[in-house]
Amino acid sequence: MSEPVRPLPTRRAALGLIGAAAVTGGLASCAAPDSRAPKTEAPTTAESSAHVPTTPAPVAPTFERDYTLPPIDGGLVPVITRVTTKNPIVFLTIDDGVTKKPEAIELLRKYNYPVSMFLTKNFVQEDPEYFRQLMRTGDFVENHTVSHDVRMSTKPYAYQFAEIKGMQDFAQTTFGRRPTLFRPPGGAYSPTMRKACADAGIRAIIHWETKSNAGHMDYQYGNSLRAGDIVLMHFRPEFAADLEAFRAAQLAAGLTVVNLERFLGVE
Repeated sequence: MSEPVRPLPTRRAALGLIGAAAVTGGLASCAAPDSRAPKTEAPTTAESSAHVPTTPAPVAPTFERDYTLPPIDGGLVPVITRVTTKNPIVFLTIDDGVTKKPEAIELLRKYNYPVSMFLTKNFVQEDPEYFRQLMRTGDFVENHTVSHDVRMSTKPYAYQFAEIKGMQDFAQTTFGRRPTLFRPPGGAYSPTMRKACADAGIRAIIHWETKSNAGHMDYQYGNSLRAGDIVLMHFRPEFAADLEAFRAAQLAAGLTVVNLERFLGVE
């Protein structure tokens, strides 16, 4: 049986549970004593703790992997546009890293959304700490090239390999992990790019069939989210509106956001 994927609680969620327990205990201790009640000896610590009500931690949903990532074939990495799964799950991916607003971190933590960040070196190198704050919740940085050249797929192998490997090396040095997934700038890819990815240590190119953009959802198929959809977003000024559009669609579809790398087994 394959290993289940367990969405990890964020640090904020854990602190929230601790705070809730503290509030419960505080309310109990602040209750006014009844002066008419007969005095009794104070219970021992063991007796007292035995009667303190406890709130069980919420159980995170678990989903068994029912999808196998295709292997590198003929020196070319596979291209994944959607994950075929019977699980009610969806994957959130966020690109580039141009805009770095604190509210993006706050909202992702508020909703406890795991994300895959496809970052571009030239956009993030001046402030990598912003993205480290997201990685602390268990998210991963993936490869979106060094310079975000949208015509990259038409250029020679050496150029494409340098763009991909350059981001591989930067991510390893800066974030402590070598990316396993790649997203082409602008979405265009070619056999040459697929080979350059494989040679740089990438396991798959990640495409998409739906995105949240300009505050609304865009679907290539249908008019709602489907299980296994890979959703594209960007770190842009309209991040909050885009995330709210995604959240409304996610809740309406009854899907749970899970980590793409862990579900694919490439974390």
